[in-house]
Amino acid sequence: MSNKQHKVIVVGLPKTGTSTLAVMLRILNYKVTGPDIHYQFQDTSYLEKQFSEYDAFQDYPWCFEWERYINNPEVKCIILHRDFESWWKSFYDSYGNKNDRYLSFSYMKLSKTEANKALFLDYFNRYYNTAHKFTETYPKRALSTTIKTLEWTELCDFLDEKLPKNILGRLVKKPHVNKQNSKTRKTIKFKILNMIKYVLLKILSQKTYLKLGVFLRKNISY
Repeated sequence: MSNKQHKVIVVGLPKTGTSTLAVMLRILNYKVTGPDIHYQFQDTSYLEKQFSEYDAFQDYPWCFEWERYINNPEVKCIILHRDFESWWKSFYDSYGNKNDRYLSFSYMKLSKTEANKALFLDYFNRYYNTAHKFTETYPKRALSTTIKTLEWTELCDFLDEKLPKNILGRLVKKPHVNKQNSKTRKTIKFKILNMIKYVLLKILSQKTYLKLGVFLRKNISY
C-alpha cells in the first residue's frame, strides 16, 4: 500500500517532458505508470485498476483521461507546458509513426501529417486552455511549469516531499531523459548504453530494472 499523500497526474501532451518528470517522481519514491501501451481505448476498468495500484500517472492514456479524476481531493496535477513549435517538431519527428499510426491517435483523432499542423495547433491550444481552467479552479492542487524550468525545490514543495539526496547527502542532480539529439544517438557510447539496457531488461524484471535506474540516477551523473 502506498504511503504517499497524493495521487499525481502529469497533464501534458506526449513530448512535453513527461519522461523526465516520471524519473523525478520515481526518485521521490512514487510508483509511476505510463505510457500504458496495454490500455485499450475506453477500458475504464483498466484505468481504475491502475489508478488504485499506482501513485503517479503520465503520458498515454493519463494525459487525456486526467479530467476523470479532478474531483478527487487527493489528486494533484502537474501541468507541463512546451511551446508549440518545438513540441510539434518533436511530436512529428519522434512520436510513433505518421498518419494514424501513433499511440495517442484514439484520443487526438488527427492524422499526423504536415498538412494537419494547424489542426494540431488548435488541439494543443484547447488542451492547455482546459488545463488552465483547472489551475484557476484548484490552485493548490495544480502546478503549472515546463520541464526546462522545473527544479527539485518547486516540485518537492508542491508535493510536500523532502528534497532527494544521494548516498553522499548531496542534492540529486535533475535528470534529463530523451535529451540526446540525432547526432548523439549515432555515437558508439549511446549504442553501447542501449545494448546494456537491452541486456538488463532481459535479465531483470521491469520493476527491478526501474529501481536500478533510479539508484543510478540518484548517485551517478550520466
